[in-house]
Amino acid sequence: MTVEASAHPEKRLFISLLTRDISLADAFLDVLDNSINAALKSSSISAKNTSSYLRLLENPPAKRFKVSLSFTPTKVTIEDDCGGISFVDARDHVFVFGAADQESHQEDQLSVYGIGLKRAMFKLGKNIQMTSDHKDGGFELKLDVGKWAESKEQPWKFNIDERPRASSGTTTLEVTALYKAVTSRLSDALFESQLRDRIARAYSFFISKIIDIYVNGHPVVAEQVAISDNQASENFSVEDVNVAILAGLGVPKDKRYVAETAGWNVYCNGRSVISYDKTSLTGWGVDGLLPAFQPKHRPFVGIVFFTSDHPESLPWTTTKLGVNTDNIVWQRTLKRMADIGKQVTRFLDARYSEDGTSISSDELQDAIGSSKTVTLKIASTPLLFKAPPKPPNNMTTIQYKVEKKQLADAKAATGQKSISNSEFGRYTFDYFVDNEVN
Repeated sequence: MTVEASAHPEKRLFISLLTRDISLADAFLDVLDNSINAALKSSSISAKNTSSYLRLLENPPAKRFKVSLSFTPTKVTIEDDCGGISFVDARDHVFVFGAADQESHQEDQLSVYGIGLKRAMFKLGKNIQMTSDHKDGGFELKLDVGKWAESKEQPWKFNIDERPRASSGTTTLEVTALYKAVTSRLSDALFESQLRDRIARAYSFFISKIIDIYVNGHPVVAEQVAISDNQASENFSVEDVNVAILAGLGVPKDKRYVAETAGWNVYCNGRSVISYDKTSLTGWGVDGLLPAFQPKHRPFVGIVFFTSDHPESLPWTTTKLGVNTDNIVWQRTLKRMADIGKQVTRFLDARYSEDGTSISSDELQDAIGSSKTVTLKIASTPLLFKAPPKPPNNMTTIQYKVEKKQLADAKAATGQKSISNSEFGRYTFDYFVDNEVN
């Protein structure tokens, strides 16, 4: 006998379990993804290739949008003027758990899997109110998560009310009855600055070009990856994903390089998913790819930029905190990253030899050239890293052994008793050259 086995999802999966996969800061980023996605739609920014994002720097849209995120230990509010959400989209698309077929949301570039916004709301608290004005008519949602969870109705539904057409598009999300863990985190004096840092890095390609983001009234300043003008790069496509890889030398701060700003940076449709990685994830220490990261590699900076108008093809995870290593696009890109990166690591490895540091700081500076932000240098044709020519090495080393008493007597005879052995060897050599050779 064949019967139908129940296969419907339980609401607890989204309310309690999936919310554990992300931190509170990442929940805020999930909401911001939707705001920036709306701004991209309103600006008609395409994600078909990397050059689409170059326009954000070269020819930014005339209108710049704004997102304001504010919170207290009892309430979270996120407001934007990025175009709003229509009643039809809210009814048919926005609150669906999981993405529908790609054609139904082909304009989405940062909202991919259909769980980010809902997961973020459930992460924050029990009472959710969302209001959006749109030129075609907006909507309003009032959700009591506890009551909604008790309902066994299938399929799941949110009750929304239609709002009239509006001249401007805005969206406001307000969450109250916050969970204790959220309240505790928001009460931490360090959380706000940590959140601003996360936002600054995640949306560095969008901030101040298409959108301004504020946290509790404080503007977020984009954290750009600085890379030298001297780069190795390649631009290619894997299936329907465009890939741009760059590697070069970073820009030192106070003439120093630190490990915190070295490694690979990965972006998917302009959104940072990996920052300054120095692990096997990006090929470091993997046979056939890159050497294990060492202090001598601290000047290394690499960037991988994935773009696609089918964001599900991009190699990011559902949390957008890393890459799916099984993704075919990532697997093929990783090998090309090694080929590009080796042009730089070979130069850095050559700085050190049996004779010590063979490349001076001045030579390293010559290799850097001028510093530019990464987007200004993504090229359609491959570039090769140009190591500066090594200066001729006319120096060699002299080593020999003598009796200690003879050395002490010789030092005394020259009045150089406290001089080191190596310095005395140089002294006697110079004396010989001056008196016997010249």
